[in-house]
Amino acid sequence: MSLVHCFYEKVADLVIAKPAGVLLVMALLFLASFTVIGNLSMDSGSDIILAADDPSMIWYNTYTDDYSLEKVVLLYINAPQPLDYTLLHDLLIMEREFSRIPGVIGTQTAADAILAAHGGTLPKTNAEITTVFQRLPKSDQESLVPDSLHMLGMITARGDPSALLSPIQTIIDSAVLPPGVTIEVSGTDAFNDQMLDNMTTEIVVLILGAFALMFVGLFVLFDSVRYRLLPLVFVLTALVYLFGILGVLRIPMNIGAIGAFPVLLGLGIDYAVQFQSRLNDELLISPLPVAIRTTICNTGYAVLNAMIATALGFIVLFITPLPILTGFTQTAIIGIICAYGVTLFGFPALAILMDYKPKVMVSGGFNLFDTYNQFLSKMALHIARRPFVLLVLVMMLAGVGMVIDDQIPIDTSENSMVPPDMPAKVVMDKVTAMLGSQTPVELLITAPDVTSLDVIRWMDRYGNFIQDVYPDKILGVSGISSLIKQYNNGIIPYSQTELNQVMAVIPAHEKRQYLDGITSGLLELQTVDLTSQESSDMRKVILDTLGWVETPPGLTVRTTGDFEINAITLDYIVYYKPLMTALAFLMIFLFLIVAYRHIVAVAPLFPIICVVGWNAVVMWVFSIDYTFITASLGAITIGVSSEYTILMMERYLEEKETSPDPQTAIQNGVQKIGASVTVSGLVTAFGFSALLLSSFPIISNFGIMTVIAVVFSLLGAIIIMPAVLSIMGRLEEWVIHRRS
Repeated sequence: MSLVHCFYEKVADLVIAKPAGVLLVMALLFLASFTVIGNLSMDSGSDIILAADDPSMIWYNTYTDDYSLEKVVLLYINAPQPLDYTLLHDLLIMEREFSRIPGVIGTQTAADAILAAHGGTLPKTNAEITTVFQRLPKSDQESLVPDSLHMLGMITARGDPSALLSPIQTIIDSAVLPPGVTIEVSGTDAFNDQMLDNMTTEIVVLILGAFALMFVGLFVLFDSVRYRLLPLVFVLTALVYLFGILGVLRIPMNIGAIGAFPVLLGLGIDYAVQFQSRLNDELLISPLPVAIRTTICNTGYAVLNAMIATALGFIVLFITPLPILTGFTQTAIIGIICAYGVTLFGFPALAILMDYKPKVMVSGGFNLFDTYNQFLSKMALHIARRPFVLLVLVMMLAGVGMVIDDQIPIDTSENSMVPPDMPAKVVMDKVTAMLGSQTPVELLITAPDVTSLDVIRWMDRYGNFIQDVYPDKILGVSGISSLIKQYNNGIIPYSQTELNQVMAVIPAHEKRQYLDGITSGLLELQTVDLTSQESSDMRKVILDTLGWVETPPGLTVRTTGDFEINAITLDYIVYYKPLMTALAFLMIFLFLIVAYRHIVAVAPLFPIICVVGWNAVVMWVFSIDYTFITASLGAITIGVSSEYTILMMERYLEEKETSPDPQTAIQNGVQKIGASVTVSGLVTAFGFSALLLSSFPIISNFGIMTVIAVVFSLLGAIIIMPAVLSIMGRLEEWVIHRRS
């Protein structure tokens, strides 16, 4: 007896001898998990996009530490008359209230600009206000009052700006403003704060949605057993264990981890359905202790192999530097291990204590499951007799999918991740529509002295050059070079002495925007709103053309900021997407060979290849883009679909021990397990369907494709596996015949 089978025999001995003790330990672990759930935390912002040790992220943090010491809260003001005296007067009062909030170091609206341009007093009439405002620089006019119905303002703060959002909103809510005037808050920190709130709500919605849908699925589809809702108990227990483990290990959750919850719940319900279906079947021919032992030893081992294959499909996501994917992976893997362990120990123990009885169908009556099994049996036999035509057709369709997969666009933009109706996003979209992209291309420049004349001239020349390369995408360039030209009649000084004199005139707070000491400088390219692909392409062009404008000795340039994060993540997804799929195939192939050491072990790979290819066809036909999570769809699909094919193969091998003829073994195996696999697959799909309830496009998009993948996986297990097993059986017989 192998060590694995010995282990399951020991589990069976333990559960049969001490079922109450097993459940008591599980109950204590359940209660203990609640004590550490408070340790759970959420990640958002750039922390969920790129790993902290990635070079681009390291430079991004350097950039934010050196140049983003001050945080900005954006005020989006809707006003019928932006330059109305009453409104400007009320805004000045409100700004004084803002300045009393600890951490606020400044405020800026059109009222401040007009006040400064009018000698520190506010003109008394709207006509005077308009006249003073029109004397401001054109760029200031456009940034403060972009059109006749809107005004923009900002609050500058230091420290933790998220702590300021609540008092800022309180002041806005209590402010007395003219009729028709409303103020909305946005900015990076407001955006992240609302993201965290939405993510917390999302966890509750997705978990409750998954349980509700699985309840419906079990109630409608799992009529062949008693206590059809019992699997929900074990899935709930596994979920609490998962939260406890995440709390103990202090693993933060992100949007990827949230997307994993319905997936692990769907897989967990699948495991429980497999155990309960097998126990019900065994009880029809054996007493309870024997049925328990057979279920633990046979189904326990089969589901273990399926779970390991699923985990191997998930685990390849760890090769990426994308925390969204690694967050999904670690949550899903821990979750399915919890679900398997709870079902393996908890279900048999509870069945013994409640003296579980099988559901016996009334003879002579209509039995949907028996009818369905008979249908599957006949279909499997028909397929097993003529497998080649079917395999050629499905593999051709899969091949088409593999070819067109690279043509499917990848969307890593904010729009693919964030709820479209999130207030901070709505405001940012409005501002972007008015002023262009609010995420400029940041070029971080390092040199022995970035204030030297050679470096300043290079900045000016390169800024002009890159604008000529992208005249329709780059709206302007700002940096210390543009600031020097602003204070020197529009030209770069001709000597270092003259340059030093101009630098001495520029206020320190203005220079600080673009300089950090004398060794680091910033050049900003203001752009239109760029797609993910446009950002990636522009980044490559910038890095490739830096040397086209002769650089001074010791000068280095790196793209950074949000632009760099958006661009590099797209490049990573393009690189890692096929690699994850190929590696998942390889790992599952090696696992099957090691686990079964049999020629039939490669059989599950054929349906899996088909499912991966079919997914690509569906995405291409329905114009579904890849996102951060669906970029890993190939690997995840391989993990999920391998379960059903492995379960089908396990039952085939079990039947082959008593029915050496491959076609008979296929027919009997499909007849006995086809209905339970279908039920567990559909209930799993019900659980996955909860992802469609998400307000986050990245999660709902993933939900659509995972549900489709589960349905395809069922088709692969029920239709394609008999064809593959038939060919494998014939090949095995031929090999045996040749040897004899």
